[in-house]
Formats: sequence, structure tokens, C-alpha cells
Amino acid sequence: MAHKHQGYRFENDWEIEVLENDSKNLAAAVTLPVYEEIKAGNTVLNLDNVKKYLEKSPKIAVTKCACRDKRKHCDAPVEVCLEINELAERDLAKGTTTRAGGKVYDVKEVTLDQALDIVKKSHEAGLVSMAYVMMDAPETNRPHAICQCCSCCCAELGLTLRYGMAPHLLKSMAISRNDDSKCTSCGVCVDRCHFGAREIKNGKLEYNKDLCFGCGLCVNTCPSSAISLIPLA
Repeated sequence: MAHKHQGYRFENDWEIEVLENDSKNLAAAVTLPVYEEIKAGNTVLNLDNVKKYLEKSPKIAVTKCACRDKRKHCDAPVEVCLEINELAERDLAKGTTTRAGGKVYDVKEVTLDQALDIVKKSHEAGLVSMAYVMMDAPETNRPHAICQCCSCCCAELGLTLRYGMAPHLLKSMAISRNDDSKCTSCGVCVDRCHFGAREIKNGKLEYNKDLCFGCGLCVNTCPSSAISLIPLA
């Protein structure tokens, strides 16, 4: 997982100029917590944080993730990029969307339940749900897209995690908490964390809460149920 460390570059990677240009168009990139709660012995996926954005949109569209389609640094799902609000209405009217490098992708309308299913499957695949607020609507906090991002291909997530650029854009809604009495230092959470908040050193888990952005990827795969999420005020 070398790509999780700042400064790592793939042979086929984003150009600095492209990332700088992307950062100028973003007002915020908000990590949306997706996690599981244990209730009466049953595991229930909590999608409320994503749902509150999706259900306010008059239309929801899905298209391919241009980042993974272009870079191909991982085998995570590709047709998982959700467009909402004005962007969804505009692209659905055309039937296509134009992404980085001028490549054109098909878009199709999906229901709220279908969109939530895409998020759920993306979460299971280890992707981070991110709501992107563009510079043309920062005061409304209305995102145009909810993308399912990885740190190896994603331009925006890589912008801050691997290149150390524009860290002020990355926002979180929650933070994870460890129960040391339950933790076995198995390292499963280390592999799931895109933010480098978890490491195994000398056989013990070390957790840096300052690097956690509360995506919830570590919570539902912890075999000892030692991790929980706490909403940020």
C-alpha cells in the first residue's frame, strides 16, 4: 500500500498542473461516513449520511468514474460516480457527460434505492464516499456529485493524500474511535484506510486520529468490533 504515503507517484499518474486546476474548481470535498451498527445481533448498514444528500436531489444519475477509467491503478468498481442536483439534470438531458481530458461518458438515471445500493457495494469494495461541492455553489453546500473514491486513482483524493495539495478542501463528518481492550492488532483496518491513519508498528496498531476522516471503511471489517465512529459536532 505504498501509494497511501505522501509523495508516492505511479508511472501513469496525474500531472501536477491538472490537479492544481481541479483544486481551483472545488469548494469542498466532504467525506461521507458509511458504517455498520450492531443491533440485536444483526448488522445494519447505515447510509443516512449519504441518503440525506441524495434524497434532496430531484434527479440522480450514474456514470463511470473517469479517474479509475483513465488511471486503472486498481480493480475497484468503475460505474459508481453519482451526479445530483443541477449536474444530474443537465447531463441526463444530454445523455452524456464530458470528463477530464475531454472524454465523453454515458449517463443514466437511477432511483434513490439504486443509488444507495451503488454506495453500499462501493463501500464493501473499499471506496470512500465523497460529496464534492463546486466553487459555483459553495454558499449553498449543495454538492454536484457523490463519488466513490480511491487514493490510487482519484485526482481529488490524491490531490491531498499523495500530493499534499489543498488540504483545506478535505472535510469530514465523523472520526473513528478504537477500543484498545478489543483490538488484536490484526491489521485489517490498516489495509482499508486510505488516509494513512493506521499502521502496525512492532506488532501493535498505531492510530493517528489527526489523519482520520471518518469514512467508516475500517468499522465494518474489524473482526473484533473494536472500532466505532463518532459524529463531529
